[in-house]
Amino acid sequence: MVKIDQKAYFAAFAAYPKINTQNWQKILGYFPNLFEAWEADASDFGKTGVSKEFVEGFFDFRKKINPEKEYEKLQKYGIDIITILDEDYPKNLKEIFTPPVVLYVRGGLKPEDEFAIAVVGARKATDYGKRATKEITEGIAEAGLTIVSGLALGLDAEAHKAAISKKARTIAVLANGLDQIYPPTNKSIADKILENGAIISEQPIGMPALKQNFPARNRIISGLSLGVLITEAGEHSGTLHTASFAIEQNRQIYAVPGPIYNPLSHGPNNLIKSGAKPVSCANDILEDLGIETKAVIVRPETQDEEMIFAILEAENLHIDEITKRTEKESAEISKILTMMEIKNKVKHLGGMVYTLKR
Repeated sequence: MVKIDQKAYFAAFAAYPKINTQNWQKILGYFPNLFEAWEADASDFGKTGVSKEFVEGFFDFRKKINPEKEYEKLQKYGIDIITILDEDYPKNLKEIFTPPVVLYVRGGLKPEDEFAIAVVGARKATDYGKRATKEITEGIAEAGLTIVSGLALGLDAEAHKAAISKKARTIAVLANGLDQIYPPTNKSIADKILENGAIISEQPIGMPALKQNFPARNRIISGLSLGVLITEAGEHSGTLHTASFAIEQNRQIYAVPGPIYNPLSHGPNNLIKSGAKPVSCANDILEDLGIETKAVIVRPETQDEEMIFAILEAENLHIDEITKRTEKESAEISKILTMMEIKNKVKHLGGMVYTLKR
C-alpha cells in the first residue's frame, strides 16, 4: 500500500464505530504513526491494550475501507480534518479532559477563535429570551469575540444570526456528520456561517443526529469557549448539560435572570443561585473577561497604513504574504507593521501572522 497523508488514516480510523477517546490514546501511544497502525497485524495491534472485541471488529472493518477514498469523500463535501496532533487544533478545546482526537471542519478555524463565548438556550424560546440573546450576543460579537453555539432551533440559531448580523465569526458545533445539516430548517443559517466562520463535528460523515451524541457535542461547545452564556432553559433542559461541562472545564458561567413564573427561567435562575454571573448586557461579560468595552474607531493615517488595512480587511495574513501583496521590501513592511502595532491598529497573532485590531 502506498503511504498517503496521515489525515486519510485519521479519517479511516475515525469512521470505525467502536473508536473512542480511550482507544485513540492507546493506538496513538503505541504506534509511531497511523499508517503503521492501519497496516499492523492482529498480534501487534493487540499490544496496544485495546479490547479483543475492538481488534476483531477493526479487522473486519478494515477490509471494507480504503483510507484514501475515505478522505476523498470528506473533500467532496468540503470537509477538512484537524487532529489533536496538529498545531492549529483549538487551544481551548485541547485543555479539556476528553478532547476529540479528530475534528471535522467546514469553513475554517482561526487563531482569534481562542477568544470565544458559547451562547446556548431553549429551542422553544420566549420573545424575552430571543431579544436578550440577540442584544447580548451582538454586543459580544461587536467586541471581536467568536460566538459558539449548536445551530439548534431557538436561541442557538438566534445567537448565530446575531453574530452574522455583525459580520463576526461564529462556530456551529453539530452532533452529526457534516455531510448533512441538522436541523435542516437551519441550512440557510449554516450557509451564512460558512462565509465567516466554521461548522464542526467530531462525528464522521453519515452519522445522523442521534440523541446520545448531543451531550458529547455540548462538551465541545463549552470546551471551545472562555465562558458559556445561558439565556433561557428549563429546569431539566439539555442546555444545562453544556453548563455542567463548562463547570468541569473551569469555564465561567453567565446567565440571564428571568421572570420567576416562566419555566424557561428556572435554568438560568438556578445557575445564578449556584454561582453563575448574572448578566443583563454584553458589557457584564466583557468586563468580567477584562475586555475593553469603550468603542474606539481605528482608522489609517497614512498611505502605508491604508494599504495594510486594505490587505488585512478580509483575512489575517503572514508577513511574507503581506509583503508579497505590497511589492515592498520585507524590512519596510516589518517597520510599518511594528508602528501600527504600537498604535494599536494591528495585532500580532503569533508566528508572524497579523490581523487588524477591531
